[in-house]
Amino acid sequence: MSAVGIMLRDLEAKMTRRSGDEHANIVSRLTDLFLATAPHMDDDQVGVFDVVISRLAKAIELRARVELAERLAPVPNAPAGVMRQLALDEIAVARPVLVQCSCLSDQDLVAISAARGRDHMLAITERPHLGEPVTDFLILRGGRVVTHAVAANQTARFSRHGMGVMVMRANEDEALQSALGLRRDIPAELVDQLMTAAKNSARRRLAASLEPGLADAIDRAVERGAEVVAATGRMPAGLDAVSAALIEIRELSEAGELDEGRVRLFAQEGDRERAICGLAVLAQLSLPASEQIILGPDREAVLLVTRGLGWSWDTTAALISLRKDLGRSPAAVERAHESFRNLAEGTAQRVLGFLRMRDVKH
Repeated sequence: MSAVGIMLRDLEAKMTRRSGDEHANIVSRLTDLFLATAPHMDDDQVGVFDVVISRLAKAIELRARVELAERLAPVPNAPAGVMRQLALDEIAVARPVLVQCSCLSDQDLVAISAARGRDHMLAITERPHLGEPVTDFLILRGGRVVTHAVAANQTARFSRHGMGVMVMRANEDEALQSALGLRRDIPAELVDQLMTAAKNSARRRLAASLEPGLADAIDRAVERGAEVVAATGRMPAGLDAVSAALIEIRELSEAGELDEGRVRLFAQEGDRERAICGLAVLAQLSLPASEQIILGPDREAVLLVTRGLGWSWDTTAALISLRKDLGRSPAAVERAHESFRNLAEGTAQRVLGFLRMRDVKH
């Protein structure tokens, strides 16, 4: 046995007589040794580290596992068994491995996604050069937010089937239309479908804002690429309060007095109009987009936007309280809090970017 192997064997033998803190210290020392010698190790030597660190890592606390994952994730020849073990851990441990570790295979990534769920899938969407087996699985099993994130990964590769599923979903998902519109790898036969989806979305938006009976005008406006159609001259009922709120919010913004705390206060007071207008201005989104984020059917949208803005959970919870469904259920709010804690800020910022791009296009 090599000198490294003998030392590792002796360390492992001592573990039975050590406390948790001492375990963490030993793992840290082993990691130091591995990082110092990794470029010169052969597969057998890496395998020795793999076996020993895998065993020791099971006996250390979360904080120490996070540190271990962050240190080993960028190493090209990191011990594969250790990395798979860490990738299946809690998301705080798994995330650096899922984003950076090159030794995880497509099969590993699919298995981890199936075993652990959305938070792990979101981390995987940030990896460069995702292969088709992985993107197929993320699209089919990951849900709306994961699909948006993987669609925005410009280095990801998609099968014909996977891309077809995304284009089909884009018929009812304008944010996904925006993400796909930035890609250059959409097959020619799917481009027409995506364009049709965009036209249909434009028709729905215009139809919602015009008097009944203007279908012909809507179709002509869409086909011309017009951004607006002549107004009917009447303010729809309910918009007076929104107009007043928007005027006040803009005045606060111009005075430098609009910030997260002000939006949180509006939400805590149940003032939906001012909370929505405040979010729209600070997030650089349109009023309809802001309203959908807070009150729309996608319950995770507000988590993504507030996380992307770097806002606190208190502000997020106040905005959630404006809803009639999620905001009234303590259990649902607690689940939302857990999702908020586990949501990577970088991922949330990317989704917020999609929403802004969609608004610009609209």
